[in-house]
Amino acid sequence: MRPKFFYGYVILALCLANMVAMRGVNGSFGVYYLALLEEFSWSRSDGATVAAVNFVVYALAAPLVGLAFDRFGPRLLMPVGAFLVGAGLGLSSIANSLWDLYFSYGLLTALGQGALSFVGHNALISFWFVRKRATAIGIASMGQGLGALVMVPLTQLLIDRVGWRWTYIVTGGLLLFALVPANALLQRRSPEDVGQFPDGDTAPAASGFEGDYGHKREGARDWSLREAVTSFPFWCVTVGHLALGSAMFMINTHAIAHFVSVGFEKLTASFYLGLIGFIRIGATIVWGTLSDRLGRDKAYGVATAVTALGVACLVAMSTGAPPWLIYFAVVLYGIGHSAGSPTYGAVIGDIFSGRKIGLIFGFLEISFGFGSAFGSWLGGYVFDITGSYAWPFAACVLCYIISGFAIHACSRWQVRQLT
Repeated sequence: MRPKFFYGYVILALCLANMVAMRGVNGSFGVYYLALLEEFSWSRSDGATVAAVNFVVYALAAPLVGLAFDRFGPRLLMPVGAFLVGAGLGLSSIANSLWDLYFSYGLLTALGQGALSFVGHNALISFWFVRKRATAIGIASMGQGLGALVMVPLTQLLIDRVGWRWTYIVTGGLLLFALVPANALLQRRSPEDVGQFPDGDTAPAASGFEGDYGHKREGARDWSLREAVTSFPFWCVTVGHLALGSAMFMINTHAIAHFVSVGFEKLTASFYLGLIGFIRIGATIVWGTLSDRLGRDKAYGVATAVTALGVACLVAMSTGAPPWLIYFAVVLYGIGHSAGSPTYGAVIGDIFSGRKIGLIFGFLEISFGFGSAFGSWLGGYVFDITGSYAWPFAACVLCYIISGFAIHACSRWQVRQLT
């Protein structure tokens, strides 16, 4: 008898589409950032506070998102998230002050991003995929690269032609009319909802929690939130997430401004950020596959070294920089930093099994959100003082190293538990 088509691939496609939109919205802020600075004559640190508020709200909402995922499932949570993002972007189009953007982009859009981003998707994938969890998360995370590749240059083109206000309207409308109905119609919480088993197996696995909405099977631990918060790996991931968020979004928010500050045109700068996204498309699935085959620690250690080299090239970049240095920076950073999402998502899913996985994901995402806010603000603040992004980008190298040590510590802890 021919096996049924595994519905997990539909879920994975939805996660991919959602990540395209969310990463595109995040990455495109760097383009809007320059347009807003030109129109309102804000300082760079003031303009960056819009992104910082967005990330703070995202961080504070993450536990609620995890709780909502556990209680209501993705079929309600994710369409609501897509609606909030679309509505927030639409309201951003009529903003005339920082406070307007704090509400529309900083509050509404951030709440939607929380519902439609890392927490819910990685919790969802953890139900549908077990043996190839990091690979599946890597495939979904390809959407982040696609979002940067497509939406960042397209946003710049639209702003050049119709202005930033109409660009917000167009982007928000696409989310409202595409992602809201797709998620409402097609999302499912677990394989049991469609009479299937994780990974498309024809019978339940011998161990794990991935079936029956996380109900226990032999051989795995059903973590409560209290147990998780008092555990060593929870705080390792928290520190690693804080460092990772600080580094990633210091660069994501200010990369285009950095390229422009060393002499590139805005569209060229957008192309370079889009190229990082293009590289991320393939790199995320490669790192996810390597993580499943070689182990989280070894794969992420290599990724951290590659990322540090890429950031070092960004630091060395100045006016008149040779083309090889620019492409070295883009390629190395694009490859290396892509390991963050699949590795951290897989490590959290590996350790914190059970019925509260969404809630635990949500609490762990708080530090990533605060790190993202801090990095976005700090990049603009230090630039205002020094006139250069060299110092804040140099701090990113240290942050990526810290994130690598966090994964190493979690892996060592898991080994000790098994011996």
